[in-house]
Amino acid sequence: MVDAVTYVSELEGKHLDSFRQLVAAFTATLTKDNLTVVDLLKLEMRGVVEAIEVAALWLPDSEELDMKIALAARAGDCAYHFHLLGERLTGHGVSPTSFDARHGGYSKLFAFFRSLQTTEERAAAGFLTLGGLNLMRFEALAGWCDERGDGETAALYRGRLTGDEQRHVREGREMLIAVAASEESQARARRTTYRTVELVGEVQDAALLRKFLTRSVRK
Repeated sequence: MVDAVTYVSELEGKHLDSFRQLVAAFTATLTKDNLTVVDLLKLEMRGVVEAIEVAALWLPDSEELDMKIALAARAGDCAYHFHLLGERLTGHGVSPTSFDARHGGYSKLFAFFRSLQTTEERAAAGFLTLGGLNLMRFEALAGWCDERGDGETAALYRGRLTGDEQRHVREGREMLIAVAASEESQARARRTTYRTVELVGEVQDAALLRKFLTRSVRK
C-alpha cells in the first residue's frame, strides 16, 4: 500500500486520458447536433441541480466536520451558479422559467452518488473525479462558446464556475488524503472513480441530451 499523498496523486492522474475523451465527445456532440449556447446553458443547469441535491443528501450523515462544511459550500456555490446560468439564458432572450431543469428525473450518475456512504468514496467521486473532469470540461466549453461569439458565457465558465470548482477539488483532495489510510479505503475510493467516469459517458449520450432539451420545455 502506498501512502495517502502518493495514492491521491496517482488517482488524479489515472483518468486524465478518459477526461479528455469525454470532453472531446461532449463538445463533438454539441457541434454535430447543431446545439446552441442556450442548449448548453440548459444542460449545465440540469447538472447543477443534481449537484445541489447530492450535496444536500450527503451532508446530514457525513461524520467529518470538514466534509459537512465543504458540502454546504458546494450546495451554496451551485445554487449561485444556477442563478448565473439563468442570467445568461435571459441574456439570450430565454426565460429560465421556460424549461424545467429537473425534467426526466435523476441521472444514473445521481443514483450512483446517492449510494455512496463513506467519506473516501464521496471525496474521490464527487469532489476529485467529477470536479477534475468539470475543470477540463469548463475550459473546453469556454472555447466552444468563444467560437460562437459568446464571450460572456465563456467568461462565466473560465471565471466563477472554474474558480469554485478548483476550490472544491482542492478540498476533496485534502479530505481524501486524510481518510485514505488503509488498503480497503483506497480500494473503495478507486472503484468509485472508475464508475464515475463510466457513468459520465452514459449521461453524455447524444440521444439523452436531445430528449431532455426537447421535452423539458414548459408548455
